Formats: sequence, structure tokens, C-alpha cells
Amino acid sequence: MEPTLLQGDIILVSKMSYGARVLKLGKFLNLKRREYFRLPGWNRIRKGDVFVFNWPKYSSVSDSTSDIYGSAVVKRCYGMPGDCVVIKNEELRIKNDQLRINNGGFMSVDPGNDDYGDVLFPHDSSLRWTVENYGPLYVPGKGKSLYLSEKNKLWYKDVLLFENYKDQITGTPGKNIRNNLSQHIFNENYYFMTGDNFYNSQDSRYWGFVPEGNIIGKAVLVLFSSDPQKSGFSKVRWNRFLHKIKTRSMDFNKSNDNLMTLSN
Repeated sequence: MEPTLLQGDIILVSKMSYGARVLKLGKFLNLKRREYFRLPGWNRIRKGDVFVFNWPKYSSVSDSTSDIYGSAVVKRCYGMPGDCVVIKNEELRIKNDQLRINNGGFMSVDPGNDDYGDVLFPHDSSLRWTVENYGPLYVPGKGKSLYLSEKNKLWYKDVLLFENYKDQITGTPGKNIRNNLSQHIFNENYYFMTGDNFYNSQDSRYWGFVPEGNIIGKAVLVLFSSDPQKSGFSKVRWNRFLHKIKTRSMDFNKSNDNLMTLSN
């Protein structure tokens, strides 16, 4: 997240901004599965917000006792539920309403034919996306129905397995989706996250969507900061005391060093 957040920053996270998570105790005791409901929050999630969330461990979704709450990380939100994320020619664009919707209200997603690599999400070897030429990729939204083809069934495999862990997994746990599954109504909102250190960030371009249930809270302030490379009083970054973490716009501008920078 550099330069917004630096190594050694201690940040204040507001759980009430989006609503605090409360563990569903009955499901946890009976099924040993962590699920949450969310209390009303002060604000809604906005594009450009920085928030802390549990990294989604989709690979662990293999039975009813698993969950996807990995270690806590912090990134910036660039794709909201229902958005179509496109990164082209060093420009990040969030396109709304770019998906074909038929009279039944179902979406037909057909990501383009750009050059891709199987290292990046959705890990399709026939695609050759790069960190700066990426998408279009639809971000799932709660209540939205998605027609599934053989291609996008693989692209949305992680979400499909997560939302259908009870009856959609066959064969090797966590690897297969029921062959006759032709459409899916999403049960949860998802978000596409990237780091401000655009070319050196492990984010949604590598591991996919963040479910709303994984969100912990909004990053509000840098309370204290110390430089781990220094010692004594010189290691304290005095100028970062109570430094506000700002929401930023979605537009990228090309800077002099040919890197992607955020506009304020």
C-alpha cells in the first residue's frame, strides 16, 4: 500500500464504519464453521476506500467445517458489486452496466480476448492478462444471477464453491463444480481490491474477489509510525502521527516515470 501506508505504521480501524461483524454462534458450535452477520454501519463502502479484511482462503473451501478467513490485510477498493473492472494501457476504469442483461434480468459475461497469463486471477491458461492490461471482469453482487458457460464456470469457481459448499462439490474436494449448474444467484457482495503500490502488490489481480463477510473495518488513521530500518528517536516518523487515510478517486494518471499513480 505504499506510499499511503508504510512498513511500521500502526493504524486505527473503524469496525463500525461498515458495521461490526458478529459471529453466528449456533453455526459455529454445530458445524464448526465461521460465518458472520453484520450490524448496521455508519457508512457504506465506497470505491477508493481503504479497508482491512481477511484474505480470502478460497482453496480451503472443501467441506462444511472450512472457512475462508485468512490473515488480515489492507488494500484499497477498486471494484464494487456489479462493476466490471478493466485495466488498460495504464488506466484503471470501472465500468458500470457494461454487461448484457436480457429481459429475465440475467447477466451474460464474456471477458475479452486480451493477452493474459495464468498467474493472474482467474488463472485461465488461455488468457494472457497482465497487471496493467486486465479484464474486463465482472464483480459479483448479491442477488445477481450469472449464466455459466464452461469458461466462466472456471473463472468464478472459487465463489461458486464458497457459496455452494453443501451440494455443489463433487470428486476431489474444492476442485469440481456440478456439471449441470447453468446459472447462479450470488448470495453475497464481493469487492475487487488493489494496492496503491500498483506494480508490487498481491491483491485481487492474483487471488480474486473479497466477500463482504471478510471485511473487518475501514482504515481511518495512522496512529503511530516507526521506520524499522532506523533506531532510537530517528526511527519515529513524527509527520505520520494521526495521519488521515484518505479515500481516493478511481482514475489513474500516467506519471513521468511511466508508473500508475492515483489522482486525489
